[in-house]
Amino acid sequence: MKNLKLTIFSMVTAFIMVTSCTNNESVIEDPQNTEESASLVTALDVLQQRFDANGNFNRESNPAGNIVFDFGFNFVYPLDLSYNNDATVVVESLDDLVYVLLNSSENLYINSIEFSFDIETYNTTTNSIEVITITNETDFSNLITNLDLDNTNSCECSTVYDPVCVEITDPAGTIFTITYPNACYAECDGFTQTNFIDSCETDYTSQYDCFSLNYPVSIYGDNNNTIVINSEEDFYNTTYGMYAFNFAYPFDITLEDGTVVTINSHGDIEAVLEDCYTVENPCDECADQPIDPVCVEIVDTTGNTITYAYDNACYALCDGYTEADFVACNSGNDLCLPSAISDALINNSGWAVTDYNGSTDYSSLEISFDASGSLQWTDSGTTFNGNWSASENPVNGNMLFLSFSGPNLQIASGDWMITDCDLPCSITLQSISNGDSMILSRSCD
Repeated sequence: MKNLKLTIFSMVTAFIMVTSCTNNESVIEDPQNTEESASLVTALDVLQQRFDANGNFNRESNPAGNIVFDFGFNFVYPLDLSYNNDATVVVESLDDLVYVLLNSSENLYINSIEFSFDIETYNTTTNSIEVITITNETDFSNLITNLDLDNTNSCECSTVYDPVCVEITDPAGTIFTITYPNACYAECDGFTQTNFIDSCETDYTSQYDCFSLNYPVSIYGDNNNTIVINSEEDFYNTTYGMYAFNFAYPFDITLEDGTVVTINSHGDIEAVLEDCYTVENPCDECADQPIDPVCVEIVDTTGNTITYAYDNACYALCDGYTEADFVACNSGNDLCLPSAISDALINNSGWAVTDYNGSTDYSSLEISFDASGSLQWTDSGTTFNGNWSASENPVNGNMLFLSFSGPNLQIASGDWMITDCDLPCSITLQSISNGDSMILSRSCD
């Protein structure tokens, strides 16, 4: 584990507890207003199982690498806790809490907490981590029950490494990425294929990577504090639970062939990752052919017939169709090709969500799109960021993925089926997850 930051009082209390247990002497009580909590005992018991005897987190039982998803929630620190002998301790971080758990026993353990306290938990509706307040034991018990923490049966997923990524918004409104070893682990946490993002970079250090970090390296944590990392194990323990981190440049890596490369910027490491994980697409040559849409008809699992459009015959043939499968392309969604949607969004300004389920509340929030897949929008002088991509989907047809940080437009984050378009003026969308409707449009002559 990294260096712990227990308060001076906590360290003195720990010493008193050891002395009292040894000499059977009474412990001086602290005036903290803690209450016994069966829910706390359950939660801490489950949490302790996710770490080994040295306080290192178990990668197999923590596939997301983020405590909110691996455990179900994260405490907002500091916490005022008490042992079963009434000695108290102030816990300032997850590291501190794990340290306390490792030094507990059947005869000496945490069983009380001061209400109220805050936790971070994932809201599936907003696709974001939010902070909620636990005011009493009933609230805590309901949380434990809803999360089913005391159920030790984990998902049975294979060890096949085929990473998938999902994007989440943290309490500050910043988007970060969670990487799962494979789709099974992500689905175990409640995500579906529609939540997976196309650009999924694996963890910087992994036995599957084509390079290794040359330690020590330094990173900037959530609070922009500098942390020195001395080993791969230290790297995982330090970054576990962080929403995001940045490397302190420069640092060195060693490639598979033994070549040492100096990384001087984020662009350098992105280039290395691209070389590692970029697989040559046999359909790349289709991009050089002119736009000449062809369509095929697909019957989905509910029996509905969907017309699926390709930019040209090359793409359709590459996906396994033959010319005998081609049908006439009609107006509407058939010709709302991802390439045309992308061109319209990138090359025209003034886009906004002018209609969301009949509401025009968001029509004043102007959105700009760039070719790199980033977007920006402004609200009351504040600029927020996000991501977007247009793609073809053999089940749902042509798709537009949107991800917005900040307030208000978060409701429009997700995968949208393009149901109609009048380019470059408007794009009509339907949510894959909940059926919401939205019109993305701009003023046109």
